[in-house]
Amino acid sequence: MEKRPFIIDCDTGTDDAIAILAALGSDAIRVRALTSVNGNVNENFTSRNNRDLVGYLGADVEVARGAKIPFYPRAGYYDATHGSEGLGDVTLPAAENVPFTKETAPELIRRIAEEEEGRLELLVVGPMTNIAIALSMYPELKEKIRHIWFMGGAALGGNMTPTAEFNIWVDPVAAKLVIASGIPMTMVGLDVTLKAALNREDEQEIRSFGNKGAVLAADILDYMIRRYADGGEDALMHDALAAAAAVCPQCLVCHDYFVDVECQGEYTAGHTMVDRRGRTGKKPNVSVAMELDAMALPQPKVLNFTSVMTWVLGSTLIYIRMMSPHLALPTSPMPSAFSILPTFRGFWKWSMTLSLYNAIVGSSLSNQMGPPARLQFVPHRGHLPQIR
Repeated sequence: MEKRPFIIDCDTGTDDAIAILAALGSDAIRVRALTSVNGNVNENFTSRNNRDLVGYLGADVEVARGAKIPFYPRAGYYDATHGSEGLGDVTLPAAENVPFTKETAPELIRRIAEEEEGRLELLVVGPMTNIAIALSMYPELKEKIRHIWFMGGAALGGNMTPTAEFNIWVDPVAAKLVIASGIPMTMVGLDVTLKAALNREDEQEIRSFGNKGAVLAADILDYMIRRYADGGEDALMHDALAAAAAVCPQCLVCHDYFVDVECQGEYTAGHTMVDRRGRTGKKPNVSVAMELDAMALPQPKVLNFTSVMTWVLGSTLIYIRMMSPHLALPTSPMPSAFSILPTFRGFWKWSMTLSLYNAIVGSSLSNQMGPPARLQFVPHRGHLPQIR
């Protein structure tokens, strides 16, 4: 199977780095380039993090610098969530042998889109400033990008304000331009990403695999877990879930809605208006992830992950709240679990990492893989089941 070409546009913080590690380990997609944008931390740090990740892993990936400020006049939004420089308290060796491209991020996006002749897909896991600039400079690009997968927004709620999610909140003007472009796109927002978290056992198991990618992912997770213990954000895999969606879109229950972005209002700027009831009368323009669905997945034929990073990517799909906290959950082996799936209709659907076994087989990292994952349901902080 030919790999699908991707550019990852990112404001590389902790979960962004894990998404990059996962994507680089996938045999389903080919990462052509990383482009940096201001967001979680200053672009000086996000670009350096991208370069150092590529150098550390020895990946053949171009690295371009992007927007330092958003279109929207935001200020004072950097905090300690991702540490002062984006990777928590993890420091990578400086990859001075990995040059930034002479092209800016928008210029590189245009060039690769032309080279790929309509096959290029974008994984956008930060503010959309670079994409908006590219589309403004080169309007013909919208005909050359096959699909955009973006982490951002929410049909319900927000994490920066009661109505706005961070990536869209930082630059709602850019998001509005991109979403209105007509490019096919999938929104992986807080409606699903708040259900994806990893814990200390996950960190220890990833670390036990022992290779560079696994240890780096575990070090970042360790910071995220300590952050949560100190009262900060949980080890949520927002961006890796968007990467997983790109690999295995059937894992998500998506609905086609008309989506727009509010750019005004003291309380509403950055809100993604998702017209779930068709009140605007406008044609749907975004496939919006609302749930995670195991019913749509084929029964897996392979019961071991093919790479450490596939494991990390798949792990973002394994947490889902059930409507009944008293529901008895099955344990391994998985075939018996799949045989009783119909009994769960009407409940929140399971999210199963196992779909990725079929989607990503024979990874280039297979010679570095660790032991097979243990498949067992265990409680996660009292209400979120996970597969281990």
